[in-house]
Amino acid sequence: MNNHSERATRTIVAIVSFLAMILVGYQLADEYLDLRRQVAEAEVFEDQLLQAATQRQRLLKIEEKVIDQLVAAKVKSIVPNDTGEIRNTLIAIIRDAGGKQRNLEIGEAQSRAWAVESDSPHNENTPQYAEESDYLLYAHEIELRVDGSLDAIREIIKSIAAQHWYMKTRSMTVQPLEGDLPILAIDMRLTVFGLGLVPEPSEGEFAHSLNAKRIIY
Repeated sequence: MNNHSERATRTIVAIVSFLAMILVGYQLADEYLDLRRQVAEAEVFEDQLLQAATQRQRLLKIEEKVIDQLVAAKVKSIVPNDTGEIRNTLIAIIRDAGGKQRNLEIGEAQSRAWAVESDSPHNENTPQYAEESDYLLYAHEIELRVDGSLDAIREIIKSIAAQHWYMKTRSMTVQPLEGDLPILAIDMRLTVFGLGLVPEPSEGEFAHSLNAKRIIY
């Protein structure tokens, strides 16, 4: 009887131990699978971080290139505040080339709205039905007359072109001066262009705009 009872007890203990091992095994398996999932997610996240870092470097390079292009474009773009500097530059070019300035006039700025796309400085007006941007296109006409030797005239033309302004040559004539050969006279009519932000309305203009809206509504 005792032997039978002992065998039963050992059997129960064995079964309980087995069940405990299974339970622990399930827990370990769950933990293992959970860790595997976390590691896999971490690896994916790490790949995403590497991709993001690579894309960020590319973005920084593109941003740097765009900034350089904007700076270069600003140098070429002539707006009303730049006319004094343009005048000084032309005077220096003539002087350094050994020419004699006869006339230098820079006209008042002509402006129009600049379209968001499909626009050109050569258009007299903003394209019809085009969406207007936040910029105005400015145009200044320059009239220049200089006397000098052929080499001086060549140097002046070369130096003006080297400024890389947004510019259009409307007319240019070179002719000898009577009795002063080999001195020549050059007459140039140029138009320089530039983009500038639309000015903020003054308080008076803003009030007038509000009154106009009240009348309309």
